[in-house]
Amino acid sequence: MTSMQDRLRPSIAAALHEIAVECTENRYGCWRVRLGGDFELTATLDNEWLQLCAPFARGRIHGGAIPRCAWEVLLRNSQLPGAAKLVTAPDREVVHAALEIFLDIEAMPTPPTNDASVNPLKSQLAISIDHLKEATRRHPNRDQLADCRGTVSRAADLPALCTDAGWTSTSRDGGRVVVQLETAHGFAQAALTWNDDLKVAVKLHRGERSLPALSRQAIAVMLLRLGGSVRAIRPAVFTESDHNVFILQANVGPNPTARALDHVLAAFSVAAGMCQSELALLSDEQISSLYLSARGWSASSQVPV
Repeated sequence: MTSMQDRLRPSIAAALHEIAVECTENRYGCWRVRLGGDFELTATLDNEWLQLCAPFARGRIHGGAIPRCAWEVLLRNSQLPGAAKLVTAPDREVVHAALEIFLDIEAMPTPPTNDASVNPLKSQLAISIDHLKEATRRHPNRDQLADCRGTVSRAADLPALCTDAGWTSTSRDGGRVVVQLETAHGFAQAALTWNDDLKVAVKLHRGERSLPALSRQAIAVMLLRLGGSVRAIRPAVFTESDHNVFILQANVGPNPTARALDHVLAAFSVAAGMCQSELALLSDEQISSLYLSARGWSASSQVPV
């Protein structure tokens, strides 16, 4: 029986070869891609998920540099376009750019093919790669970020899409819809808006802006690692009045399917359950110091530069 990965692989390979200057499949379902301007990335297919990864800051934020830089990276995440994110990973202790795409083969308008001229993945990959490039820029292009903001509301379609995905939703003012997540402990709600792209956000915690430096580092390290562990989820922080607001975000694209939304909401449930209690604990400076030390970072690594 042909697997999803076997069915999708020819289409992805054809689209990457069409977009790239050079594309090599290093192992089955994993490509090394070079584009114009010496921008390189890896594309890895895992069942119906395609992950794109690219170096950030030339790979210099690793080891002891991670806690020193993590807070600024988390702030930067709140400004990134599309589904791009900056994260670390359990097996990759270096800050890198990543982006995950759910490829709903059941909803593709044409059968997967290696003919790039009729390949439905080509435009989706090209846009995603542009967003990944933007995430790696030293100074993000503000014009491009503005272009990514939604202008056409499809809020009226949200309740039906949530129902098709198997989730109960409640409509709110301003075209928002909220969904209660299935977390093992605590309570978390996802807020959905559909302006061009369907965007999902979960506010995790609202803490004092005067959070101790060690707590900022520990929380940022934990959330960046979470973002590298759970697909489609981008952790971020932004300031609101005198508070830091910690948030999980996802961009499901302009034409999401019910299956794609179901996967993303399930990912939010997992991610929120993994970090809600930790956020409260790491607001304590002593616990944060112990957390960073347990990860092998010395006191000097914990001091901001």
